[in-house]
Amino acid sequence: MNIILIFLFIILEIFILSKSKLVILSFTKSLNICLYKLMPTLFLSILINQMLIKLNFERFIPKKILKKLFNINDKEASIFILSILSGYPNNSKMLINNKNLNNIIQYTNFINPIFLICTLNNIKLSIMILLCHYLSNIIIGIILRNKNIDNTYNNYHTNYSYLDMYYSSLKDTIYTISIIFSNILLFSVINFLIINIFHFNYEFIIKGIIEFSSGIYDISISNINIFYKGLTILFFISFASFSMHMQIMSINPKIKYIKYFIFRIFNVFISCSLFALLMIILKIFHLL
Repeated sequence: MNIILIFLFIILEIFILSKSKLVILSFTKSLNICLYKLMPTLFLSILINQMLIKLNFERFIPKKILKKLFNINDKEASIFILSILSGYPNNSKMLINNKNLNNIIQYTNFINPIFLICTLNNIKLSIMILLCHYLSNIIIGIILRNKNIDNTYNNYHTNYSYLDMYYSSLKDTIYTISIIFSNILLFSVINFLIINIFHFNYEFIIKGIIEFSSGIYDISISNINIFYKGLTILFFISFASFSMHMQIMSINPKIKYIKYFIFRIFNVFISCSLFALLMIILKIFHLL
């Protein structure tokens, strides 16, 4: 494996040197997406979520329905809600010391809703995509419902002052953002390498599978019809891309990747099926 990896990295280095100008253009495009699309949404979302966790957010919200639906405890129910608000890979960070990690990680696979809405610039389509995206995770959560609830309750903090809480949250946020952006920029180069070697006709599909944010950006400015646009974006965000898989595994190495990968395929199938059904219903009632 080491020999294979050494060979691949040498090939990558040679390619970057020979195509340096084109690689820089690709890198710059990904950097612009990071700075102007992801940074404003992810940074604030992750920082706010870190603060909410340290303030014991879960003690002050009703969670009975989620607890009964998935057979989870208070802390896990709050992680589910926070995952919806902040999106992946923040869910993997919140589940670091969780005993049910390899079940709950499968149905907290949410995209940051603000990022999707801002990138897509189509509120109606964004709502349709998010609805199917959320329902597919809930269905997986019901399928993976815990047999034995773990009622142990561990606070994320002890006696933080508010100032310490803020600095600790800021530090955690910067660390998480650095992992996310580093992965995105690395995979943007890998994307460019694959597309230039194999010359795919629908390169945005390859981009979305390898790094979903660039794939979503490309398809958002394309002229394809609303059905295929929504279906493709759902495919990207449900699978989450190999870049996101690496981010999640980097943040939480205890995740069993094979199981995670299988459930991403399952998530794609459920969410895309729900979207197709929703489109049929909307057309029948002339709402589309």
